[in-house]
Amino acid sequence: MGENRSFSGAVGFWILVVVAVYLVYALYFAVYGLTFSIDLISNTYVYNLVTKNSWWWQILYYGSEGVAGSVAIVLRAIAACFAFYSAFLYWRRGNEAFPLIKQKASTALMLEAGFFLALIPSIIAAFAYNSTTEHLFYFDHTPELILLYGTAVPCLAIVLVVPPLLLKLRATILRGGQKQEIAKWISLTGVGYLFVVFWFNYSMLWMANLVPYPRAQQQYGLDFLLQPVNLVSFIATFVGLVVIAISALVIALPTIKKNPKELNYAGLGAVMTAFGGYFIFNTLFYYLTGGYEAHPSVWYEVIGPLHNPNLWCIGFFLLGLVILIHLKKRA
Repeated sequence: MGENRSFSGAVGFWILVVVAVYLVYALYFAVYGLTFSIDLISNTYVYNLVTKNSWWWQILYYGSEGVAGSVAIVLRAIAACFAFYSAFLYWRRGNEAFPLIKQKASTALMLEAGFFLALIPSIIAAFAYNSTTEHLFYFDHTPELILLYGTAVPCLAIVLVVPPLLLKLRATILRGGQKQEIAKWISLTGVGYLFVVFWFNYSMLWMANLVPYPRAQQQYGLDFLLQPVNLVSFIATFVGLVVIAISALVIALPTIKKNPKELNYAGLGAVMTAFGGYFIFNTLFYYLTGGYEAHPSVWYEVIGPLHNPNLWCIGFFLLGLVILIHLKKRA
């Protein structure tokens, strides 16, 4: 019994660490993003170019890049505060904390859903940018296909899949659903994130990297992809992330089906370690290969630690290791 308390206490602490990293990144991007939005709106050079376009594009451009972006990052920052407090209570009180954190965790889920729903103006702007024949200004006339592959399609997939899962999980928690029902929607939400927010989104960003872009200094297309170091990164993303997502689905299937079979903690720990390891690899890859300055491209912009809002997932590496280490001690 004491061993179980030791295991749950260690897991609770490292869950708190993961959520703390999520909070730090959310606060950083709130400050960084708001500063960017203010600079964008007050930038007379951009304003003079944007206002040469039709009124509808002026609204979409500033609405998506300025207003909606700011709303999104603020919602996630507030969500992270509620999530951190909930994780702290769980670490200190274990399962006894559930009645105390139900409302706060539900609020965090609602705000996280709002973070993704705030992408809708960017999706509309990206599709509009691709469909019009006008020569619209978008950061020095970015090629249309980059916005299609890098914003319109992946963000549309995210909005269609992730917010409904988050809101369903929230509703299940608020109505006092059974633990098996809550666990089912936690599992579905986690798998949804892995497949859509990470694998599909990042794979589409690699597609955007294949679009010819003069500002990229020849860092695009198959020439970029087939460079050995970049090919390794592409395989890690396109193949590695989908393997992680499929593995998570297989592990979660009994929970999704509400099968009382005990969760495969070893498999869960391995998936978390591999998932966090992917972000460690990307960070090392970014710095060891010279960063964005050496490779001005869509992919290097995305994985840069100061521009990647998903880098908080690096914390899963330690959480997964803790689970595996405790299981090995118990064996």
